Amino acid sequence: MIRVGLIIDEFFGGAGTAFGGYGFLAREYISKYIPNEDIEVDVLLGKGSKKLCVEEYEIDNISAYRLPRRKWFAKRWLKKRNYDLYLSIELTDNYILMNEPNKNKKLILWIQDPRPKYEWDEIETVKLFPEYNYYNQNIYDLVHDWYKQERVKFISQGNFLNQKAIDLYNLDKDVNIQYLPNPIDIDERFDVQNFPKKNMIIFLGRIESVKRGWLFCEIAKKMPNYEFYVLGKTHREESKNSEIMSDYYAISNLHFVGHVKGLEKERYLKEAKILVNTSIHEALPISFLEALSYGTLLVSNRNPEDLTSKFGIHVGDVLGDGFDKVDLYVDAINHLLSNNEEREKISKEAIEYIKTIHNVPKFISDLRKVIVEESK
Repeated sequence: MIRVGLIIDEFFGGAGTAFGGYGFLAREYISKYIPNEDIEVDVLLGKGSKKLCVEEYEIDNISAYRLPRRKWFAKRWLKKRNYDLYLSIELTDNYILMNEPNKNKKLILWIQDPRPKYEWDEIETVKLFPEYNYYNQNIYDLVHDWYKQERVKFISQGNFLNQKAIDLYNLDKDVNIQYLPNPIDIDERFDVQNFPKKNMIIFLGRIESVKRGWLFCEIAKKMPNYEFYVLGKTHREESKNSEIMSDYYAISNLHFVGHVKGLEKERYLKEAKILVNTSIHEALPISFLEALSYGTLLVSNRNPEDLTSKFGIHVGDVLGDGFDKVDLYVDAINHLLSNNEEREKISKEAIEYIKTIHNVPKFISDLRKVIVEESK
């Protein structure tokens, strides 16, 4: 039995954590599909509130833990658990690895959204409500040190992210980074050609500064003949985010649905024709893949792996608060909705792309293989 410690700071609502993309991957894909008769996965949520004792949770038949705040007790607990290796979705906290007493343990680092300083410079052009900057050189230095000790296996959800990871972790230019795309559950019964999609436009994600949800609202204001739905809620800085968004509650064709999941989320993804993403910064968001799996096309100022330009319209860079560029999104939406034949053709191509590149069986096989190889 290979014992894997999955290091993550959120578990999509589990143990009171936030609902974010990393947690979604951890809970809905890694913890759900990777354990088998040969691999056991524990979720490690970093430092807990108790000084001497570990905090344990049972979530979806997976054990999750927060470690003691006193380092000696954390080290003792990790020594007892004796994980064969660690797996981290990016690395947002170094408490676990700092307290691992065995200097031979390895880390599989799944590159998801590396943010070197130049990425934060771009994010900080937003002035309406600044994003919390979590840049932490200590974490990046730790990854660098483990890498130099040949203790890190890098995998990446997108090739376009690799240079950012090289810059962030100060890696050699020829570092081996294995392509391992994020998985998406695919509804094989869904037939986009015969499904009656609506003139519905959706926003799917957290309502936070970096997402610039106010731009989606401004778009809805300019397009009263279409229905716009905000699927998501605020997690950080709730009062400030809510204050900004409350100015838009009176728009009659704009609907604030809140956090959605399961069949409810699937219904919106199936019925919508377009997903709009207005973020100042993105890696390759799960929401893009989910939308494309149902033939819902993309309109965004972000173009990860060229997916927006292939399966929708990339409006170009939109920096700052973005109010001066709202018409770019409006024009893109109008183009897609007024050209049904073109949109339907691209919708079918999008679904086939997701089925080929982001299917779950391939993800299971590839990640299990990496885990087995790195545990030797």
